[in-house]
Amino acid sequence: MGNLEIFIHVACSISVIIISARILGNVMQFIKQPRVVGEMIAGVALGPTLFGVIFPEGSTYLFSNTQPYIYVLGNIGLSFYMFLVGIDLDLSNIAKKTKRKAYALSLIATIIPFMFGCLSAYLFYNQFQISGVPVILFMLFLGTAFSIMAFPMLARILEEEKLINTPLGSICLLSASIQDVMTWILLAFITAIASTGNCFNGFVTLFGACIFILLVRFIIKPILEKINVSLLISGKLSQNQFAIILVLLLIAAVITDKIGLYSVFGGFILGLNIPKSKILISQIKEKLQDVMVVLLLPLFFAFSGLKTNFLVLGSSNLLMPCLVILCFAFISKYGSVLITMKSFGYSWRESSAIGGLINARGLMVLIVANIGLDYKIINSNLYSILVLLAVLSTLAAMPIYKMSLNKLKIVKE
Repeated sequence: MGNLEIFIHVACSISVIIISARILGNVMQFIKQPRVVGEMIAGVALGPTLFGVIFPEGSTYLFSNTQPYIYVLGNIGLSFYMFLVGIDLDLSNIAKKTKRKAYALSLIATIIPFMFGCLSAYLFYNQFQISGVPVILFMLFLGTAFSIMAFPMLARILEEEKLINTPLGSICLLSASIQDVMTWILLAFITAIASTGNCFNGFVTLFGACIFILLVRFIIKPILEKINVSLLISGKLSQNQFAIILVLLLIAAVITDKIGLYSVFGGFILGLNIPKSKILISQIKEKLQDVMVVLLLPLFFAFSGLKTNFLVLGSSNLLMPCLVILCFAFISKYGSVLITMKSFGYSWRESSAIGGLINARGLMVLIVANIGLDYKIINSNLYSILVLLAVLSTLAAMPIYKMSLNKLKIVKE
């Protein structure tokens, strides 16, 4: 296939992906669901679950030779996305009392789902095992997949509902960020073991991660602070300054990939170290967010969907494991948050609403599932179940939230 033909195929496939993501995203927003749900569904619909069955020739033409290009662009989009997630994390002004509650909620809402994930992996290891993957690694991975949640989506919903500065909103935001950080650290260890084959190399990779974090903190952060000072004087982020940030972002992604972590860790760590200046953050988002949201992130959803086949989940040997995994994942996250928030003195309605939001896995579990497939920890059947978990848990978040509150006003303490 010549270069021109490759360009035509890639351009056509990207166009179809963007159009599908925008249409289904708009439909989801119309029915008061997060746009990301529609984009996830669009990705699945373009794969063998729907488009590959209805239009196999079209699917072959669009995606048979373009997947490597979609993968590269989608992973760049993921690094950008995690960079923006890190930028949004600024919880330094939260009261100590609220922090203590958030730490307790984080531990419980991570440990309980982790235990249920390990149990699910142990029960269905024979159905989903891959040769050479020990049961303990499989258990650790599925436990991590159960533990993670969609912090960015939670932040957006709390902001839309005017809860971002309430004690309840602060607890949820801090807890969600801690949960994700804990699960990312655990996932880093798991991928290190999977890629190197032993625990020692896993610790070596984690040591490399610590060195990388120190490098960003003491060498890269001063560069970012100089850019921020210059921005405060000029009032505008120049193209050269933006280019420096993009290069640092790509280098961070490459370094974390080379030391045995997934590339998205680099973007996340760099984002955490961006100076929390409103003008800097707003201008970075203004330049980066639309390209990431409209173009790059849908490519990741599409690449995930091309590897997902929900049709196989209806078979007799997969239906029961699928139902059990979905139920365990939902009950462990929602239930642990519900009981914990109630013990803090919040009403059942408030506790249930937050349980529904924190139960949403969204894009995060898709990232985890892709890591598991890339590192050959899970097979395609379990991958499809995790994608289904991402879609269903995110789809259920807003209905649970709204039905739980039932027009209840949350008053600031």
